[in-house]
Amino acid sequence: MAFSASLAERQSEASCPLCLDYLRDPVTLACGHNFCVSCIQQRWVDLQDIFPCPVCLHHCPDRNLKRNNQLCHITDIVNQLPIRVNKRNQQELKLCEKHQEVVDMFCKEDSELLCPQCRTTPDHQDHYLIPSERAAASQRKKLRSSMELLKRKIETTETDCKKQISKFLEESRKVENQKTELGSEFKKLIFFEKGTFCK
Repeated sequence: MAFSASLAERQSEASCPLCLDYLRDPVTLACGHNFCVSCIQQRWVDLQDIFPCPVCLHHCPDRNLKRNNQLCHITDIVNQLPIRVNKRNQQELKLCEKHQEVVDMFCKEDSELLCPQCRTTPDHQDHYLIPSERAAASQRKKLRSSMELLKRKIETTETDCKKQISKFLEESRKVENQKTELGSEFKKLIFFEKGTFCK
C-alpha cells in the first residue's frame, strides 16, 4: 500500500499542471514549478511584460525557462511504470462498465474506449486500436487546433467589425459636414432671395 501511494505520488509529480499529462520537455520556472515547455509557452502566448506561474502566480519577468533534464529522465521512467488500481485512485481511472477493468485502448473506428477483455471480442478484432493516453493526447491536440482556429476567426471578425465601425463614423462625419455646408448655403440663398425681393 505504501508502494502504491508512493507510485501515485511520483506519477503526479511527473505530470504537467496544465495539460495533466506526463511532462514533455519539462521546464522549471524560477518559483520551482514544472511544466511542458509547449504548455507554458501556450499559456504565455499573449502576455508581454509579466509572465505569472499558473500554479502560484509568481511573476517571471523575462520568460526564464530552464530545461529540467533530470525531470525529463524521471518522467520517462514513470511513464513506463504500470498504473495500479486501488480504492483511492479507482475513481480517477475509467473502468469498463461491462468488465470493471481499466480501459486502456481506444478504437478509432467506433470511437470507443476498450478494456483488455473488450479488445478480444469479434466487434473490434480488425479495428485500429491505439493506447487511450495517446488518443486523449490526439484529441487534446485537435481541440487546441480548433480553439486556435476559432480564436483567429474571432480576432478577424473583431478587426473587421472595428473597421466597419470606423468607416461608419467617418461616413457619419462626412454627412454632418455636408449638412452644415448645405445649411450654410441654404441660409445664403434665403438671404439672397430676401435681398432681391426687397429691391
